[in-house]
Amino acid sequence: MTHRRHRFGAALAVFAAAVAAWLPVTSAQAADGPVVHIWLQDDHLGLPMPPTPGDPTMVNWGLRNDGPGTAKAVTISADLSNVIDWVTTDAPVPADHVYTWPTRDVPAGEAAGSIIGLSAKPGTPLGTTGTVTLSGTSSNGTVVSTTAKVTVGTTDLKVNKLAPRKGDKPGSTIDTPVTISNLGTLPADGVQLRMRTTIGLSYAKHYANCVYKESDVYVLTEEALCTFDTVLEPGKSYRVDQPVGLDVTDQALFEFFSHEALPLTGSAPKPGDGPVLSLVAAGSAATDGTPIDRQNIDADNTADMVAGGATAAGAPGDLVHVTVSLSNKGPGWVGYNASDDQPALLVTVPTGTRAEKIPAHCSVWNDEAKSGTGEQTPGAAQYICQSSPNTFTVGDTRSFDFGLRIRANARTTTGAAHATTAFGNTMAFDHTHGNDTAAVTVEVEGGSTATPSASASPSPTAAAGTGGNSPRTQTVSGTGGSGSLASTGGSGTVPVAAACGASALLLGGGLVLLVRRRNRA
Repeated sequence: MTHRRHRFGAALAVFAAAVAAWLPVTSAQAADGPVVHIWLQDDHLGLPMPPTPGDPTMVNWGLRNDGPGTAKAVTISADLSNVIDWVTTDAPVPADHVYTWPTRDVPAGEAAGSIIGLSAKPGTPLGTTGTVTLSGTSSNGTVVSTTAKVTVGTTDLKVNKLAPRKGDKPGSTIDTPVTISNLGTLPADGVQLRMRTTIGLSYAKHYANCVYKESDVYVLTEEALCTFDTVLEPGKSYRVDQPVGLDVTDQALFEFFSHEALPLTGSAPKPGDGPVLSLVAAGSAATDGTPIDRQNIDADNTADMVAGGATAAGAPGDLVHVTVSLSNKGPGWVGYNASDDQPALLVTVPTGTRAEKIPAHCSVWNDEAKSGTGEQTPGAAQYICQSSPNTFTVGDTRSFDFGLRIRANARTTTGAAHATTAFGNTMAFDHTHGNDTAAVTVEVEGGSTATPSASASPSPTAAAGTGGNSPRTQTVSGTGGSGSLASTGGSGTVPVAAACGASALLLGGGLVLLVRRRNRA
């Protein structure tokens, strides 16, 4: 018996040693392998009741592999067992109620995921709540699980639409009324009001239940996130107990104010100093609201856009460089948040030179179509240049470097840089025109000086790619124009604004700015 016990004890010791030797290896492998996180586009999902046929609510997920290296044979599953009694899905679910997506390798970094649609079964009581757990496996790494909360019923928060404003003067204050409506079927247990302003506006007051921070979404300055613990009942409207004051600053010109309402998730931030902003009941929910509103505010102000010229010197055959520029001397900043006729610089190449190096964001000017062609063909008589970004704060300067080849028999010659718009119009907000045009001079060694005409027009007849500016006489001036912003329709020519991506105005974090054209008298 003693002998048998000894043998059993020895065997147990060997087994324990093997386990001890095995555990550190597997732990080290897990620690050293890739770590994949599942992220959800929305981790609080509301299912409409009654259900919306053909439009399920999506469990929308993606992956982030923090590495190191590629995660092999990654499998992601959604465990629906907690909600399967009162939801239907848009994909067949196995008997164990765990839906599994196909296995794949996931490289380091962000990776696409997938979706599965959920709908509430008819008759399910409002407020019924459960969870969907997403988890996964990897042959050489770890997958971190996550959970989505699913509730029958929705909160549908909308804010009021604010009419556009014109003529507010710097130094004045705009009192902005804000209301929030719940058009859903469930109460919202608290709400956050997110407000954003552009450079020329600032908040007249700061409130204790609002958090303020700098924002870089379309050169926005200050974002306010205000938290209210008020319960917003379905079908009801609530207003902020006092108008939101917006100070119009000296830099104001083309501004906007945006606001949106977000369901409160998690705990409220710690209150700050100052008075408290509150929500008060305001009757039935407004049906003409919007998830996010952007109010355009055009201030009664000006900005001075200035053309910068250049001088270069060389001998016939030399490639010389001239750097022209477009600047904003203020007092207003320039950000066309409601127009695609952006500030631009029209460059007329000096006679006797040929443009061979064309800067980025510059293209051949088509005078007949009054737009850029989008092409950077050398040898054209004129080019239109737009900057990216296309906003100009006070003091901003954007430069464009051209390489010009001096032709044989050329004389000292002068072209021009002219402050205009993408479609060749006068900037209506710029009331100072003495600095709209600047000389672009190439001094030719051994050549006499050509006298440019004091008043002339752009030369639309020089064909791109056919030799450009020859030594024959060419006169230059700023473009004409009626002083109103041009329509962009129907020319058949791609504007340089489109070619450079300058006409699309974007807000981060998923914020898209709608472009509308503005005509000014």
